[in-house]
Amino acid sequence: MQRLRIILLIVATILITGCTFSWDELSTRPVEQERPAPPATRLPASTATPAPAGGAATMPVLTPTPAPVATIAPTPTLAPLSREERLNIFQEVWETVRDNYLYEDFNGLDWEAVRAEVQPKVEAAATPEEFYTIMREMIARLGDDHSRFESPQEVAAQIAEARGQLQYGGIGVSVRTVDEGGLITRVVPGGPADQAGILPRDLIVAVNGIPFNDPEAFGPEGAIGAVRGLPGTSVRLTIKRGDEEPRDIEVTRAIIDIAIFNQVTAERLTGDIGLLYIPSFYVDNADSQARDALTALLAGGPLRGMIIDVRDNSGGYIHVMRNIIALFHDGGSIGASVGRNEREEQRIPRGRTIPELTRIPVVILISEETASAAEMFTAGMRILRQATVVGVPSSGNTENLYGYDFSDGSRLLLAEVAYQLPDGTLIEGTGIIPDVLIEAEWWRFPPEQDPQLLAAKEILNAQP
Repeated sequence: MQRLRIILLIVATILITGCTFSWDELSTRPVEQERPAPPATRLPASTATPAPAGGAATMPVLTPTPAPVATIAPTPTLAPLSREERLNIFQEVWETVRDNYLYEDFNGLDWEAVRAEVQPKVEAAATPEEFYTIMREMIARLGDDHSRFESPQEVAAQIAEARGQLQYGGIGVSVRTVDEGGLITRVVPGGPADQAGILPRDLIVAVNGIPFNDPEAFGPEGAIGAVRGLPGTSVRLTIKRGDEEPRDIEVTRAIIDIAIFNQVTAERLTGDIGLLYIPSFYVDNADSQARDALTALLAGGPLRGMIIDVRDNSGGYIHVMRNIIALFHDGGSIGASVGRNEREEQRIPRGRTIPELTRIPVVILISEETASAAEMFTAGMRILRQATVVGVPSSGNTENLYGYDFSDGSRLLLAEVAYQLPDGTLIEGTGIIPDVLIEAEWWRFPPEQDPQLLAAKEILNAQP
Protein backbone atom coordinates (compact mmCIF):
# COMPACT_ATOMS: atom_id res chain seq x y z
CA MET A 1 0.00 0.00 0.00
CA GLN A 2 1.19 3.52 -0.77
CA ARG A 3 0.10 6.36 1.46
CA LEU A 4 0.01 9.40 -0.78
CA ARG A 5 -0.13 13.09 0.07
CA ILE A 6 -2.67 14.21 -2.48
CA ILE A 7 -3.59 17.53 -0.85
CA LEU A 8 -6.97 17.46 -2.47
CA LEU A 9 -10.50 18.41 -1.52
CA ILE A 10 -13.46 17.15 -3.46
CA VAL A 11 -17.06 17.02 -2.46
CA ALA A 12 -19.08 13.84 -2.83
CA THR A 13 -19.87 12.19 -6.14
CA ILE A 14 -21.03 14.33 -9.02
CA LEU A 15 -24.56 12.98 -9.22
CA ILE A 16 -27.50 13.66 -11.46
CA THR A 17 -30.11 13.72 -8.74
CA GLY A 18 -31.88 16.58 -7.02
CA CYS A 19 -30.34 19.85 -8.15
CA THR A 20 -26.77 18.61 -8.30
CA PHE A 21 -24.57 19.96 -11.07
CA SER A 22 -23.32 17.44 -13.59
CA TRP A 23 -21.70 17.12 -16.96
CA ASP A 24 -23.93 15.33 -19.38
CA GLU A 25 -21.99 12.08 -19.63
CA LEU A 26 -19.72 12.19 -16.61
CA SER A 27 -20.23 10.79 -13.14
CA THR A 28 -16.66 10.21 -11.99
CA ARG A 29 -15.43 11.46 -8.63
CA PRO A 30 -12.09 13.08 -9.33
CA VAL A 31 -9.11 12.37 -7.16
CA GLU A 32 -5.52 12.41 -8.27
CA GLN A 33 -2.16 11.98 -6.65
CA GLU A 34 0.03 15.02 -6.58
CA ARG A 35 3.23 13.06 -7.07
CA PRO A 36 4.49 9.48 -6.65
CA ALA A 37 5.28 8.54 -3.10
CA PRO A 38 7.30 5.69 -1.61
CA PRO A 39 5.56 2.80 0.14
CA ALA A 40 4.10 3.53 3.57
CA THR A 41 3.89 7.24 2.91
CA ARG A 42 0.62 9.11 2.94
CA LEU A 43 -0.85 12.13 1.41
CA PRO A 44 -4.08 14.13 2.01
CA ALA A 45 -6.77 14.63 -0.46
CA SER A 46 -10.14 16.18 0.21
CA THR A 47 -13.73 16.03 -0.82
CA ALA A 48 -14.45 16.80 -4.84
CA THR A 49 -14.00 16.53 -6.63
CA PRO A 50 -20.79 17.96 -9.65
CA ALA A 51 -30.58 16.93 -13.90
CA PRO A 52 -41.58 16.74 -16.45
CA ALA A 53 -42.78 13.78 -17.27
CA GLY A 54 -45.24 14.00 -20.09
CA GLY A 55 -45.52 13.74 -23.82
CA ALA A 56 -43.87 16.09 -26.26
CA ALA A 57 -44.96 17.29 -29.67
CA THR A 58 -42.92 15.94 -32.55
CA MET A 59 -41.10 18.71 -34.40
CA PRO A 60 -38.68 18.72 -37.32
CA VAL A 61 -35.44 16.97 -36.45
CA LEU A 62 -32.22 18.99 -36.62
CA THR A 63 -29.19 16.94 -37.58
CA PRO A 64 -25.71 18.25 -36.79
CA THR A 65 -22.63 17.70 -38.90
CA PRO A 66 -21.86 13.99 -38.47
CA ALA A 67 -18.96 13.25 -36.17
CA PRO A 68 -16.54 10.51 -37.18
CA VAL A 69 -17.04 7.25 -35.37
CA ALA A 70 -14.30 7.00 -32.79
CA THR A 71 -13.44 5.09 -29.70
CA ILE A 72 -12.10 6.36 -26.43
CA ALA A 73 -9.17 4.65 -24.80
CA PRO A 74 -10.61 2.54 -21.99
CA THR A 75 -9.46 2.73 -18.42
CA PRO A 76 -7.64 -0.38 -17.17
CA THR A 77 -9.74 -3.52 -17.01
CA LEU A 78 -10.26 -5.19 -13.67
CA ALA A 79 -7.71 -7.96 -13.23
CA PRO A 80 -8.67 -11.15 -11.39
CA LEU A 81 -7.88 -11.19 -7.68
CA SER A 82 -7.17 -14.28 -5.63
CA ARG A 83 -8.89 -14.88 -2.32
CA GLU A 84 -5.63 -14.03 -0.54
CA GLU A 85 -5.22 -10.77 -2.48
CA ARG A 86 -8.77 -9.73 -1.69
CA LEU A 87 -8.33 -10.45 2.00
CA ASN A 88 -5.02 -8.57 2.15
CA ILE A 89 -6.53 -5.45 0.59
CA PHE A 90 -9.59 -5.72 2.83
CA GLN A 91 -7.42 -6.01 5.95
CA GLU A 92 -5.23 -3.06 4.94
CA VAL A 93 -8.27 -0.90 4.30
CA TRP A 94 -9.95 -1.88 7.54
CA GLU A 95 -6.80 -1.22 9.61
CA THR A 96 -6.19 2.11 7.86
CA VAL A 97 -9.65 3.28 8.84
CA ARG A 98 -9.21 1.98 12.39
CA ASP A 99 -5.93 3.84 12.89
CA ASN A 100 -6.46 7.08 11.00
CA TYR A 101 -10.14 7.97 10.59
CA LEU A 102 -10.95 11.51 11.73
CA TYR A 103 -13.73 10.39 14.06
CA GLU A 104 -12.54 8.02 16.77
CA ASP A 105 -16.09 6.74 17.31
CA PHE A 106 -16.41 6.01 13.56
CA ASN A 107 -19.55 8.13 13.51
CA GLY A 108 -21.22 5.67 15.84
CA LEU A 109 -20.30 2.63 13.71
CA ASP A 110 -18.99 -0.54 15.40
CA TRP A 111 -15.90 -0.97 13.22
CA GLU A 112 -14.99 -4.37 14.71
CA ALA A 113 -18.46 -5.64 13.92
CA VAL A 114 -18.11 -4.36 10.37
CA ARG A 115 -14.99 -6.46 9.87
CA ALA A 116 -16.75 -9.58 11.13
CA GLU A 117 -19.67 -8.93 8.81
CA VAL A 118 -17.77 -7.96 5.65
CA GLN A 119 -14.82 -10.38 5.68
CA PRO A 120 -16.90 -13.45 4.67
CA LYS A 121 -18.35 -11.46 1.78
CA VAL A 122 -14.84 -10.55 0.60
CA GLU A 123 -13.80 -14.20 0.74
CA ALA A 124 -16.84 -15.27 -1.28
CA ALA A 125 -16.67 -12.52 -3.95
CA ALA A 126 -16.90 -14.22 -7.34
CA THR A 127 -15.58 -11.34 -9.48
CA PRO A 128 -13.40 -8.24 -9.06
CA GLU A 129 -16.48 -6.08 -9.66
CA GLU A 130 -18.28 -7.77 -6.76
CA PHE A 131 -15.26 -7.31 -4.50
CA TYR A 132 -14.94 -3.59 -5.29
CA THR A 133 -18.66 -3.11 -4.71
CA ILE A 134 -18.32 -4.70 -1.27
CA MET A 135 -15.41 -2.42 -0.43
CA ARG A 136 -17.25 0.69 -1.63
CA GLU A 137 -20.25 -0.18 0.49
CA MET A 138 -18.10 -0.81 3.55
CA ILE A 139 -16.47 2.63 3.39
CA ALA A 140 -19.77 4.32 2.55
CA ARG A 141 -21.10 3.09 5.89
CA LEU A 142 -18.83 5.58 7.65
CA GLY A 143 -21.43 8.12 6.56
CA ASP A 144 -19.24 11.21 6.24
CA ASP A 145 -20.08 11.85 2.55
CA HIS A 146 -16.38 12.13 1.75
CA SER A 147 -14.51 8.89 2.45
CA ARG A 148 -14.71 6.31 -0.32
CA PHE A 149 -13.07 3.30 -1.91
CA GLU A 150 -12.33 3.32 -5.64
CA SER A 151 -11.65 0.57 -8.15
CA PRO A 152 -8.61 0.71 -10.46
CA GLN A 153 -10.87 1.88 -13.30
CA GLU A 154 -12.19 4.80 -11.24
CA VAL A 155 -8.68 5.77 -10.17
CA ALA A 156 -7.43 5.73 -13.78
CA ALA A 157 -10.30 7.94 -14.94
CA GLN A 158 -9.68 10.45 -12.16
CA ILE A 159 -5.97 10.65 -12.86
CA ALA A 160 -6.80 11.36 -16.50
CA GLU A 161 -9.23 14.12 -15.50
CA ALA A 162 -6.75 15.84 -13.21
CA ARG A 163 -4.22 15.86 -16.04
CA GLY A 164 -6.79 17.23 -18.48
CA GLN A 165 -6.75 13.98 -20.46
CA LEU A 166 -10.19 12.57 -19.71
CA GLN A 167 -12.52 12.23 -22.68
CA TYR A 168 -15.99 10.79 -23.05
CA GLY A 169 -18.61 10.26 -25.71
CA GLY A 170 -21.36 12.83 -25.39
CA ILE A 171 -22.96 15.99 -26.70
CA GLY A 172 -21.01 18.70 -24.86
CA VAL A 173 -23.35 20.30 -22.34
CA SER A 174 -23.63 20.91 -18.61
CA VAL A 175 -26.97 19.86 -17.11
CA ARG A 176 -28.74 20.46 -13.83
CA THR A 177 -31.59 18.26 -12.73
CA VAL A 178 -34.63 20.38 -11.92
CA ASP A 179 -38.28 19.50 -11.37
CA GLU A 180 -39.08 20.16 -15.01
CA GLY A 181 -36.26 18.03 -16.46
CA GLY A 182 -32.61 18.65 -17.30
CA LEU A 183 -31.73 22.34 -17.46
CA ILE A 184 -28.80 23.01 -19.81
CA THR A 185 -26.46 25.55 -18.23
CA ARG A 186 -23.46 25.40 -20.58
CA VAL A 187 -22.95 24.38 -24.21
CA VAL A 188 -19.47 23.62 -25.59
CA PRO A 189 -18.84 25.93 -28.57
CA GLY A 190 -18.67 23.87 -31.75
CA GLY A 191 -19.71 20.69 -29.94
CA PRO A 192 -22.54 18.38 -31.00
CA ALA A 193 -25.22 20.17 -28.97
CA ASP A 194 -24.07 23.55 -30.30
CA GLN A 195 -24.18 22.26 -33.88
CA ALA A 196 -27.70 20.93 -33.26
CA GLY A 197 -28.93 24.37 -32.21
CA ILE A 198 -29.23 23.65 -28.47
CA LEU A 199 -28.78 26.71 -26.25
CA PRO A 200 -28.09 27.37 -22.57
CA ARG A 201 -31.35 27.51 -20.56
CA ASP A 202 -32.96 24.94 -22.88
CA LEU A 203 -34.71 22.15 -20.98
CA ILE A 204 -34.33 18.44 -21.76
CA VAL A 205 -37.72 16.93 -21.01
CA ALA A 206 -37.09 13.48 -22.55
CA VAL A 207 -34.24 11.29 -23.79
CA ASN A 208 -35.12 8.90 -26.63
CA GLY A 209 -38.78 9.53 -25.85
CA ILE A 210 -38.46 8.67 -22.14
CA PRO A 211 -39.22 11.46 -19.62
CA PHE A 212 -35.95 12.86 -18.24
CA ASN A 213 -37.01 12.57 -14.60
CA ASP A 214 -38.50 9.06 -14.83
CA PRO A 215 -36.88 7.42 -11.76
CA GLU A 216 -37.27 3.87 -13.07
CA ALA A 217 -36.34 4.25 -16.73
CA PHE A 218 -32.62 4.90 -16.91
CA GLY A 219 -30.88 2.88 -14.21
CA PRO A 220 -28.39 4.14 -11.62
CA GLU A 221 -26.85 6.78 -13.89
CA GLY A 222 -30.20 8.37 -14.66
CA ALA A 223 -31.03 10.12 -17.91
CA ILE A 224 -27.45 11.36 -18.23
CA GLY A 225 -26.31 7.78 -18.72
CA ALA A 226 -28.59 7.59 -21.74
CA VAL A 227 -27.31 10.88 -23.18
CA ARG A 228 -23.71 9.71 -23.27
CA GLY A 229 -22.57 6.95 -25.57
CA LEU A 230 -20.21 5.90 -28.33
CA PRO A 231 -18.98 8.80 -30.48
CA GLY A 232 -20.66 8.70 -33.88
CA THR A 233 -23.93 7.35 -32.53
CA SER A 234 -26.96 9.55 -31.94
CA VAL A 235 -29.42 10.36 -29.18
CA ARG A 236 -32.88 11.93 -29.53
CA LEU A 237 -33.55 14.74 -27.06
CA THR A 238 -36.89 16.42 -26.51
CA ILE A 239 -36.06 20.07 -25.93
CA LYS A 240 -38.29 22.82 -24.52
CA ARG A 241 -37.27 26.45 -24.89
CA GLY A 242 -39.14 29.03 -22.86
CA ASP A 243 -42.85 29.01 -23.71
CA GLU A 244 -42.35 27.20 -27.02
CA GLU A 245 -43.73 23.74 -27.66
CA PRO A 246 -41.23 20.89 -27.07
CA ARG A 247 -39.39 19.61 -30.13
CA ASP A 248 -37.26 16.57 -30.88
CA ILE A 249 -33.61 17.08 -31.82
CA GLU A 250 -31.31 14.31 -32.97
CA VAL A 251 -27.75 14.87 -31.73
CA THR A 252 -24.74 12.90 -32.92
CA ARG A 253 -22.33 12.19 -30.09
CA ALA A 254 -18.65 13.06 -30.35
CA ILE A 255 -15.53 12.87 -28.22
CA ILE A 256 -15.73 15.55 -25.53
CA ASP A 257 -12.67 16.69 -23.62
CA ILE A 258 -13.65 17.14 -19.97
CA ALA A 259 -10.97 19.82 -19.58
CA ILE A 260 -13.33 22.19 -21.43
CA PHE A 261 -15.60 22.22 -18.38
CA ASN A 262 -12.74 22.81 -15.93
CA GLN A 263 -11.12 25.86 -17.52
CA VAL A 264 -10.48 28.96 -15.43
CA THR A 265 -11.71 32.03 -17.31
CA ALA A 266 -11.69 35.79 -16.75
CA GLU A 267 -13.62 38.60 -18.40
CA ARG A 268 -14.06 42.34 -18.02
CA LEU A 269 -17.53 43.53 -17.06
CA THR A 270 -18.88 47.05 -17.44
CA GLY A 271 -17.29 49.53 -15.08
CA ASP A 272 -13.88 47.82 -15.28
CA ILE A 273 -14.90 45.00 -12.96
CA GLY A 274 -13.18 41.66 -13.47
CA LEU A 275 -15.02 38.34 -13.28
CA LEU A 276 -12.87 35.29 -12.54
CA TYR A 277 -14.64 31.93 -12.89
CA ILE A 278 -12.96 28.98 -11.14
CA PRO A 279 -15.03 25.83 -11.81
CA SER A 280 -12.67 23.48 -9.97
CA PHE A 281 -9.43 23.33 -8.02
CA TYR A 282 -9.12 19.74 -9.17
CA VAL A 283 -6.94 20.60 -12.15
CA ASP A 284 -3.16 20.34 -12.00
CA ASN A 285 -2.62 23.77 -13.57
CA ALA A 286 -5.69 25.69 -12.39
CA ASP A 287 -3.39 28.12 -10.59
CA SER A 288 -1.38 28.88 -13.73
CA GLN A 289 -4.63 29.11 -15.71
CA ALA A 290 -5.86 31.72 -13.23
CA ARG A 291 -2.62 33.70 -13.46
CA ASP A 292 -2.67 33.66 -17.27
CA ALA A 293 -6.36 34.63 -17.44
CA LEU A 294 -5.92 37.51 -15.01
CA THR A 295 -2.73 38.74 -16.68
CA ALA A 296 -4.50 38.82 -20.04
CA LEU A 297 -7.44 40.65 -18.48
CA LEU A 298 -5.20 43.29 -16.92
CA ALA A 299 -3.50 43.87 -20.28
CA GLY A 300 -6.68 45.73 -21.23
CA GLY A 301 -6.25 48.20 -18.39
CA PRO A 302 -6.61 48.41 -14.59
CA LEU A 303 -9.60 46.98 -12.74
CA ARG A 304 -11.74 48.69 -10.10
CA GLY A 305 -12.74 45.42 -8.46
CA MET A 306 -12.89 41.66 -8.87
CA ILE A 307 -15.72 39.11 -8.64
CA ILE A 308 -14.62 35.51 -8.15
CA ASP A 309 -17.25 32.87 -8.93
CA VAL A 310 -16.83 29.53 -7.14
CA ARG A 311 -20.51 28.58 -7.07
CA ASP A 312 -19.92 25.42 -9.14
CA ASN A 313 -16.62 24.60 -7.44
CA SER A 314 -16.76 21.43 -5.35
CA GLY A 315 -13.10 21.42 -4.37
CA GLY A 316 -9.78 20.06 -5.52
CA TYR A 317 -6.10 20.39 -4.70
CA ILE A 318 -5.40 22.44 -1.61
CA HIS A 319 -2.01 23.62 -2.89
CA VAL A 320 -3.66 24.90 -6.09
CA MET A 321 -6.25 26.75 -4.01
CA ARG A 322 -3.52 28.37 -1.91
CA ASN A 323 -1.57 29.35 -5.03
CA ILE A 324 -4.59 31.23 -6.41
CA ILE A 325 -5.08 33.10 -3.13
CA ALA A 326 -1.38 34.01 -3.45
CA LEU A 327 -2.19 35.97 -6.62
CA PHE A 328 -4.22 38.37 -4.46
CA HIS A 329 -2.34 38.31 -1.13
CA ASP A 330 1.29 37.78 -0.19
CA GLY A 331 1.61 35.10 2.48
CA GLY A 332 -0.38 34.61 5.66
CA SER A 333 -2.36 31.78 7.22
CA ILE A 334 -5.97 30.88 6.48
CA GLY A 335 -6.24 28.35 9.33
CA ALA A 336 -5.27 24.71 9.70
CA SER A 337 -6.32 21.17 8.88
CA VAL A 338 -6.50 19.21 12.13
CA GLY A 339 -7.08 15.52 12.84
CA ARG A 340 -6.44 12.78 15.39
CA ASN A 341 -2.76 12.49 14.57
CA GLU A 342 -1.68 15.76 12.98
CA ARG A 343 -2.13 19.45 12.31
CA GLU A 344 -1.19 21.22 9.08
CA GLU A 345 -1.12 25.00 8.95
CA GLN A 346 -2.62 26.31 5.71
CA ARG A 347 -0.13 28.99 4.72
CA ILE A 348 -0.28 31.06 1.56
CA PRO A 349 2.92 31.21 -0.53
CA ARG A 350 4.89 34.44 -0.76
CA GLY A 351 6.23 36.25 -3.79
CA ARG A 352 3.47 35.26 -6.24
CA THR A 353 1.08 38.20 -6.18
CA ILE A 354 -0.11 40.09 -9.23
CA PRO A 355 0.51 43.67 -7.96
CA GLU A 356 -2.56 45.16 -9.68
CA LEU A 357 -4.81 42.78 -7.71
CA THR A 358 -3.50 43.30 -4.20
CA ARG A 359 -5.53 46.42 -3.36
CA ILE A 360 -8.75 46.23 -5.35
CA PRO A 361 -11.98 45.15 -3.58
CA VAL A 362 -13.04 41.53 -4.07
CA VAL A 363 -16.42 39.79 -3.95
CA ILE A 364 -16.74 36.00 -3.82
CA LEU A 365 -19.86 34.27 -5.16
CA ILE A 366 -20.76 31.03 -3.36
CA SER A 367 -23.61 28.51 -3.37
CA GLU A 368 -24.65 25.35 -1.56
CA GLU A 369 -22.41 23.49 -4.02
CA THR A 370 -19.31 25.45 -3.05
CA ALA A 371 -17.44 22.83 -1.06
CA SER A 372 -14.17 21.71 0.46
CA ALA A 373 -11.18 23.52 -1.07
CA ALA A 374 -13.56 26.12 -2.51
CA GLU A 375 -14.85 26.81 0.99
CA MET A 376 -11.28 27.11 2.25
CA PHE A 377 -10.57 29.50 -0.61
CA THR A 378 -13.59 31.64 0.28
CA ALA A 379 -12.69 31.69 3.96
CA GLY A 380 -9.09 32.52 3.14
CA MET A 381 -9.98 35.39 0.84
CA ARG A 382 -12.34 36.79 3.46
CA ILE A 383 -9.64 36.51 6.16
CA LEU A 384 -6.71 37.88 4.16
CA ARG A 385 -8.37 40.18 1.62
CA GLN A 386 -11.54 41.16 3.49
CA ALA A 387 -13.48 39.84 0.49
CA THR A 388 -17.25 40.26 0.64
CA VAL A 389 -19.10 36.95 0.24
CA VAL A 390 -22.38 36.91 -1.70
CA GLY A 391 -24.84 34.07 -2.28
CA VAL A 392 -26.16 31.33 0.01
CA PRO A 393 -24.34 29.28 2.68
CA SER A 394 -21.78 26.88 1.25
CA SER A 395 -21.80 23.10 1.58
CA GLY A 396 -19.97 22.74 4.90
CA ASN A 397 -17.88 19.82 3.62
CA THR A 398 -14.28 20.50 4.61
CA GLU A 399 -12.97 17.16 5.76
CA ASN A 400 -9.64 16.56 4.05
CA LEU A 401 -9.09 13.12 2.56
CA TYR A 402 -5.87 11.14 2.53
CA GLY A 403 -5.25 8.70 -0.29
CA TYR A 404 -3.98 5.15 0.09
CA ASP A 405 -3.04 3.24 -3.06
CA PHE A 406 -3.10 -0.57 -3.08
CA SER A 407 -1.25 -3.18 -5.11
CA ASP A 408 -4.18 -3.79 -7.50
CA GLY A 409 -4.48 -0.10 -8.41
CA SER A 410 -7.48 0.56 -6.16
CA ARG A 411 -7.52 3.41 -3.68
CA LEU A 412 -8.99 4.39 -0.33
CA LEU A 413 -9.75 8.06 0.26
CA LEU A 414 -10.21 8.60 3.97
CA ALA A 415 -11.33 11.66 5.92
CA GLU A 416 -8.52 12.29 8.40
CA VAL A 417 -8.44 16.03 9.10
CA ALA A 418 -10.97 18.88 9.09
CA TYR A 419 -10.39 22.52 8.23
CA GLN A 420 -10.44 25.08 11.02
CA LEU A 421 -10.44 28.86 10.77
CA PRO A 422 -7.54 30.67 12.47
CA ASP A 423 -9.59 31.03 15.67
CA GLY A 424 -10.22 27.26 15.74
CA THR A 425 -13.80 27.44 14.47
CA LEU A 426 -14.96 24.56 12.28
CA ILE A 427 -17.12 25.18 9.23
CA GLU A 428 -17.86 21.48 8.74
CA GLY A 429 -21.63 21.09 8.72
CA THR A 430 -22.34 24.82 8.73
CA GLY A 431 -20.45 26.16 5.73
CA ILE A 432 -19.43 29.71 4.90
CA ILE A 433 -22.21 32.16 5.78
CA PRO A 434 -22.37 34.93 3.14
CA ASP A 435 -22.10 38.58 4.09
CA VAL A 436 -24.89 39.32 1.62
CA LEU A 437 -27.56 36.64 1.40
CA ILE A 438 -29.13 36.40 -2.06
CA GLU A 439 -31.36 33.35 -2.28
CA ALA A 440 -31.80 32.54 -5.95
CA GLU A 441 -31.40 29.63 -8.32
CA TRP A 442 -28.74 31.63 -10.12
CA TRP A 443 -28.16 28.98 -12.79
CA ARG A 444 -31.65 29.58 -14.17
CA PHE A 445 -30.69 33.11 -15.20
CA PRO A 446 -28.56 34.38 -18.09
CA PRO A 447 -25.49 36.22 -16.74
CA GLU A 448 -26.96 39.67 -17.33
CA GLN A 449 -29.91 38.77 -15.06
CA ASP A 450 -28.10 36.67 -12.44
CA PRO A 451 -29.28 38.16 -9.09
CA GLN A 452 -26.13 37.21 -7.19
CA LEU A 453 -23.80 38.53 -9.87
CA LEU A 454 -25.82 41.76 -10.04
CA ALA A 455 -25.53 42.13 -6.25
CA ALA A 456 -21.76 41.66 -6.45
CA LYS A 457 -21.48 44.33 -9.15
CA GLU A 458 -23.58 46.70 -7.04
CA ILE A 459 -21.24 46.20 -4.05
CA LEU A 460 -18.18 46.97 -6.14
CA ASN A 461 -19.78 49.92 -7.90
CA ALA A 462 -20.51 51.42 -4.49
CA GLN A 463 -16.81 51.34 -3.57
CA PRO A 464 -15.10 54.76 -3.64
